[in-house]
Amino acid sequence: MSGKRSRQKPDQSKGTRVSSGRIAAAVLCTTAVCAVIVCGAVFVGNHISGNRESGQTTEEIKMDGMQDIPQEEISVLEQKAPREKEDITVSIMGDSISTFQGYIPEGYYEFFPGNGLVSDVDDTWWKRILDEKGWTLCVNGSSSGATCAGDSTSQDNPQCGCNEFRTGGLSGPDGAAPDIIIVYMGTNDFLQSIPLGDNDGKRPVSEGQVSMFGDAYTLMLDKLQAKYPSSEIYCCTITQIGNYGTDTPFVEMVNGEGLTAADYSARIEQIAENKNLPVIDLYGCGITVENLHNTSADGVHPTPDGMKYIAEAVGKVLDLR
Repeated sequence: MSGKRSRQKPDQSKGTRVSSGRIAAAVLCTTAVCAVIVCGAVFVGNHISGNRESGQTTEEIKMDGMQDIPQEEISVLEQKAPREKEDITVSIMGDSISTFQGYIPEGYYEFFPGNGLVSDVDDTWWKRILDEKGWTLCVNGSSSGATCAGDSTSQDNPQCGCNEFRTGGLSGPDGAAPDIIIVYMGTNDFLQSIPLGDNDGKRPVSEGQVSMFGDAYTLMLDKLQAKYPSSEIYCCTITQIGNYGTDTPFVEMVNGEGLTAADYSARIEQIAENKNLPVIDLYGCGITVENLHNTSADGVHPTPDGMKYIAEAVGKVLDLR
């Protein structure tokens, strides 16, 4: 005898039988799951079909199907659902650039469409904004030739932006304040060489004859903030302005104070920021002295192309609200 023990070979057939059993069980499981899914789909289809035949609306069917969903989950689903556009009302505090016949208050002076090159209200900067966003015009308080400076106590003069008449005329017919007020004033102060003064918006201004632009703009904003505390107020700088009324090509206009539109725009921005109001930069909106022959009719009043530049600049800021 050799003394060696012989080893018994493992029975491989057992492993094969186990694997086959597992596969068979998996197949049966899969078949059962599929059967459940098919039955569920048939049930849901019949349920929806039956509801429709019974006269239930699609919304009612949806709600019926959500009865077993926890309330907190329904809230999340509702928050993710698309919402309707906000019903926003807008008022404008402006001059000739924002006027259009039939859209400004009685007694105010219009510029478009009788003058310039904008003959369709849909081409104005403000109408473009309203149409694009689906908002509603509250009051277009714009008057051609209006300055910010003047007699602040006047109760009937549309040509002074800082007076009671102009600042108090932006509410709707029912007295409701607008959601948004867009202030686009200062072009005529520049054209009429109203001195800038040194008010940066931090110094209160007394009522009466206001002869400095900084004082007038400050007082105008103080009144708007006091009269419409719930309104969002946006301040526009003025566009680049060419030598008004002369032939093209235009050159940058310098007024009787030796100042340009950039100087008045800088003061508007300074005052607005000191009052924590957002600024819309129209001086840099794309209207330039070099393209004024296409974007303006006379170096000041925009063409439809110029209005488009203004609308785009205003729209970009309003999109951030």
